[in-house]
Amino acid sequence: MPNPPVTFPASFTPANAVAFTNADGTAQTVSADAPLPVAFSGSAGTQAISAVSLPLPTGAATAASQAATNAALGTISAQLPSTLGQKTLAQSLPVALASDLANLEPAATPVTGTAMPSGGTGVTGWLSAIYRSCSEGATVAGSVTSATTVVSASNNLYMGGSFQVTNAGTTCTITYEQSNDGTTWVTLPVISAALPTVAPTTTSTAAGIYSYVSAAAFVRARVSTYTSGTVAVVLSQKQQVAPSSGVSLAAGGSGIGSVSVSGTATITGNVNVGTGFTESLVALGASAAFTGIGRTNSSNQYAYYNITAFADQAGTLFIDQSLDSGVTYQPVASQALAAGSAANLSVRLCGAVGTATLYRPRYVNGATAQSTFRLSGSFSAN
Repeated sequence: MPNPPVTFPASFTPANAVAFTNADGTAQTVSADAPLPVAFSGSAGTQAISAVSLPLPTGAATAASQAATNAALGTISAQLPSTLGQKTLAQSLPVALASDLANLEPAATPVTGTAMPSGGTGVTGWLSAIYRSCSEGATVAGSVTSATTVVSASNNLYMGGSFQVTNAGTTCTITYEQSNDGTTWVTLPVISAALPTVAPTTTSTAAGIYSYVSAAAFVRARVSTYTSGTVAVVLSQKQQVAPSSGVSLAAGGSGIGSVSVSGTATITGNVNVGTGFTESLVALGASAAFTGIGRTNSSNQYAYYNITAFADQAGTLFIDQSLDSGVTYQPVASQALAAGSAANLSVRLCGAVGTATLYRPRYVNGATAQSTFRLSGSFSAN
């Protein structure tokens, strides 16, 4: 329709406007709230523009085709947490590892011959087993009612431990054994913790704790003789143990060589207490000399030969040694002695132990005759 100019009074600014006629014949200015109506000619008369009346491409988004998409979005929304941040296990989304991933690291291979300890599963189980092996001992328990192995365990990472027989059965004998290949077994010495002074044994017939030290790969307790009842044993392994497979000297009448220990450690026999000799008490004349007899360390329990001399006149003290049974002597130590004083000489024993190696004292007086002279000697361990 034409857009005639509208003339306004002089106080107004001329403007152009688009208008259309309402149904009641009034003019309606076109605006955003009152758009210009569009009519199509045809048998259907005037039609409103809509997605139904307009030709749309196949698959175009319409209200009808959004139902499946809305349902999928709703499912996803229901699985997402309502808020972000750390959640409890029940509120967290589960994540499953790939079914063909045997280990967390690619191309990993587990060791053979090692089983998960009872009660452990997964990575946490293995880590706890490793921690226990590194920081604690292992405990294995077993019971039998026949002549068979009661407990058997790997001894790797351990230095020893103890078998506690909690039930010895009736007239049954338990044999303790060790092995490196798990097939060939040899006896394992044990010692009763209640009787530390007894000698080690390889079997037991009564309840008690039996300690052992072993560097073998495996240890076990086996019922070698069975009569009746239940035999029960608990094995405790330790990484560090005190030596226990030997004769204890804590009490009783045990002995090592010539040293005996019993009760309150009363010591009898030869214990290197030393032995001494009075060599001479006879005063020497002017420039005279005294030569003692040659003595030998035939018992091989001494380390030193010692000489002490006193004289009221000046002189010189010597220690002589012979390596040929006293045929010849050579001085190996000497010391000058002032009048009215004493001198001490000591030499470490050298040479073969036996009658061929001899030591003797020798004293040479000065130019004045003595009134008093004392000479003594000894063998000592220190």
